[in-house]
Amino acid sequence: MAHQEPKQEIINKLTRLLLPSIQKIPAGTMSEEGKNRTLRFVKERRLPGRRAYIVIVEDRHGNEVHFTCYVEQDSNGNWQFRGAEGDGIMGGNPGPVVERAWANLGGGGMPDHFYAGGFVANHGQNVACVRLVTKNGTVIEDSVDDNMVLFLTDQRVELPVEAELYDQENQLLYRHKVLG
Repeated sequence: MAHQEPKQEIINKLTRLLLPSIQKIPAGTMSEEGKNRTLRFVKERRLPGRRAYIVIVEDRHGNEVHFTCYVEQDSNGNWQFRGAEGDGIMGGNPGPVVERAWANLGGGGMPDHFYAGGFVANHGQNVACVRLVTKNGTVIEDSVDDNMVLFLTDQRVELPVEAELYDQENQLLYRHKVLG
């Protein structure tokens, strides 16, 4: 069910998705297990009628798991959950095991409602920003904050999408395919 606040819509959906099916509860309420978990919104991007967030949820073992979440506003002004991608346990080394700077992203909404986000592994290279370059030439950029990047655009995005990782002097460190 949609909600008037975009963050509450995400809380409702993640609460229902992350609890074991035997413990399903009404959206927006918390079981005792749920009350002992934390959910933090750490990064946000906005366009009219659209929002993308990086959300960190603590699992039942105390590990932090991040999600890139996407919501859209309907004609009644309510926010609808449209997708989420997760990337495993934070603080480990999510994604492929590489020995260089790397962006491990998940996303969706192609071609006209693109969003993506995820973890940036620095490997001592001090990645300051990530630039996405799409097959059709759309370019989107975000600064790296707490090893995370988040993208949202109203431009058309065609796969594949490459990530270019830059340092503080705007020097290209590495380029690799991230989507498609």
